[in-house]
Amino acid sequence: MKKKIAVYTCITGDYDNLKEIDNMEKEIDYYCFTNNKSIKSNTWNVIYIEDDKLDNHMLSRKIKMLGHPIINENYDISVWIDGSIVFQKKISDFVKKYLKKNHFAAFKHHERNCIYDEAIECIRLKKDNKNTIINQMNFLKKEQFPENYGLYEMTVFIKEHNNPTVIETMNLWFDMISKYSKRDQLSFMYCIWKTGLKIDEINLNIFDNEWFKYKMHNNNSYKIYLDYGNGFSENNTIIKKYKLIDKKNRVSVKIPDGVKNIRFDPTSQEFMHGKNIKIYDIDKNKYYFNNILTDNNYLYFINDDPNIVIESNGAIKELTIDIELYKNNDITNKLMINLLDKEIQEKNIRLDELTKENNILKYRINQMYNSKCYKISKTISRIIKKIHLRGENR
Repeated sequence: MKKKIAVYTCITGDYDNLKEIDNMEKEIDYYCFTNNKSIKSNTWNVIYIEDDKLDNHMLSRKIKMLGHPIINENYDISVWIDGSIVFQKKISDFVKKYLKKNHFAAFKHHERNCIYDEAIECIRLKKDNKNTIINQMNFLKKEQFPENYGLYEMTVFIKEHNNPTVIETMNLWFDMISKYSKRDQLSFMYCIWKTGLKIDEINLNIFDNEWFKYKMHNNNSYKIYLDYGNGFSENNTIIKKYKLIDKKNRVSVKIPDGVKNIRFDPTSQEFMHGKNIKIYDIDKNKYYFNNILTDNNYLYFINDDPNIVIESNGAIKELTIDIELYKNNDITNKLMINLLDKEIQEKNIRLDELTKENNILKYRINQMYNSKCYKISKTISRIIKKIHLRGENR
């Protein structure tokens, strides 16, 4: 008998918009689980969910990992997709091709092969509380979890959710992110190592393949992370929508007492650069840019996690920022080339001497090339070729 397939996603709060399905298949059912009553759809079955014990992030992860009775009791196979994914080809063919001899299929990570390396990157990008991540890595070492065990991207995966080992793994996965970091990639490999779940590996670039495309996250919202002295955490975040004032995107947030540091994330991956940023009533030596190249009044977001960290020490009661944001098709080759030329001239070294370990420039190029901003890869390739030619002519 043919196995029944369900595709599902989860959107909590106002962080994302639900993308309609471009090519529905009659033999597949599509479910969006959400606690946002304003979300409607012509193509998804929208199911409203609530859990007073969980914040928006954990509620979304609970559905992602444990599924829902509608899925678990009525289907044989489920395909999880993040809210930014839209399939271009038939999902039934995707399942048939990649769920082969095992009960779970996932994409290999496009850049790293080790949880411990991923933890370092999460700390560097301040994606979760530093101490929480360190405690988790110490736990893994105590468990003798090996280095370079592998790493998977968990943006899209396929599972036979009623298989006993899959159920055990998913329960352990949710338990791990409840105890430790909310970054689910920091737990998944440990969970499959512990339960023995075998994975069918999808050896494609998850950000650039023939099966699906990205429609970027809600371009009207931003995130503010608050650090009360223990680092940034998903537990202390504010998500708000920009106000459009005089063609500028206005950030306006009241800051609670006791906040030591503030992190502003533009959030939207659709925007690739901005200009004319103004952070009101804050000295320039009190903030710094992460993953943002600057040139005069321009800002270029070099991967999918640009942010600005602002030192507060309890003094900031209200944060106001104006920034003009621009989409992919507004980026000019000249702007990017000028930014990279500036860095090369300042470093005054040849391209072939650059490594990820000893120079930031090549790392930035790799970040741009491998990030979710894959739509500009052709332009970046031309820039890299130009830099190669310059290096050969020196």
